[in-house]
Amino acid sequence: MNFPKRLVLAFALSLGLSGCATPRYETVTLREAPADAGAQACIQTCERDLDACKQACAERYQACVKQVEPEAEAHYRQTLERYAQALEDYRRELVFLDFHMWTSFHWTHGGHGMLWYDPFPYSYTLPPVPRLPSREEDLARLREARCGGDCGCQAPYDACYVGCGGKITSERRCVANCPPER
Repeated sequence: MNFPKRLVLAFALSLGLSGCATPRYETVTLREAPADAGAQACIQTCERDLDACKQACAERYQACVKQVEPEAEAHYRQTLERYAQALEDYRRELVFLDFHMWTSFHWTHGGHGMLWYDPFPYSYTLPPVPRLPSREEDLARLREARCGGDCGCQAPYDACYVGCGGKITSERRCVANCPPER
């Protein structure tokens, strides 16, 4: 079998590059608690405050979601109306293309002295098919925009933890495509 040089080169290049995936890293936070009992009690207070902050955050989020749901429903209805219009526009484009194909006769020289019928000689691309909107995606986007975000609980906890005598460090670790250790 005689393979074209370009095909062999492309195959060899793809094999070579498959082994060159870049490593992926993530930062991990490490906490070192103090040993004495007073500091341990202090850290437990920090943890209770953190839990209370997260609980209040969750309650605010749920209240916000309940407030956003009616607005999301109205937004979804508008999105459905835009989808119906886009679908109608797409249908019209198809009708135009169909009509144009059958009304524009174009004969072209096909080589060897023969004439060929080309039903649509012009380059024409259809617009993309409209995508049916999803109520859940719409609601999730609105929830994130209005109710999402960080509640700011971690920074006060970290300050409290360090204030009690604990140590916080961060470490960058390879999690995928890691280079071999030396």
